[in-house]
Amino acid sequence: MEARHGAGQAGHAQGYEKTDTSVHSVALLAGAFVGLLIFGLIVGYGTFKILSPPETVSGPPALIETSRTLPPGPRLQVDARKDLAAYLKDEQQELDTYGWVDQKAGVVRVPIERAMDLLLEKGLPVRSESAPSKGKQTPPPKTETTPGSPNPGGGSGGGR
Repeated sequence: MEARHGAGQAGHAQGYEKTDTSVHSVALLAGAFVGLLIFGLIVGYGTFKILSPPETVSGPPALIETSRTLPPGPRLQVDARKDLAAYLKDEQQELDTYGWVDQKAGVVRVPIERAMDLLLEKGLPVRSESAPSKGKQTPPPKTETTPGSPNPGGGSGGGR
């Protein structure tokens, strides 16, 4: 049986490695980190104190300064139900009363009930047949065919 290389030979001591690190160097490094942390806190606090403006205490504002002025619109609704009721009331009043839409052009507003009565009396306006509309096409004129003549539609023979 062969002995393993380096295992149990007389020149090598068994145990732990003594060259890894020492407790003294770990404590020194931890102390350096704590010292840097404290130094950073002191520098940050000093910078904050130097760069921040001093706080001043002023007396209460004068009565003129506290008067409330409304900012320019648009403003938020305070009472939406009240606003809606007022809006619906105004709209209903426009629907139920006479009034001018465009006085220069002679256009008036008529209440709905009166407009329906006028529509029943006069009827709807009807377009005359002599003026063809742009979107409407007139059908081609119908031609009669006899059973022996060719079909103008392109087919041959009579209507069988």
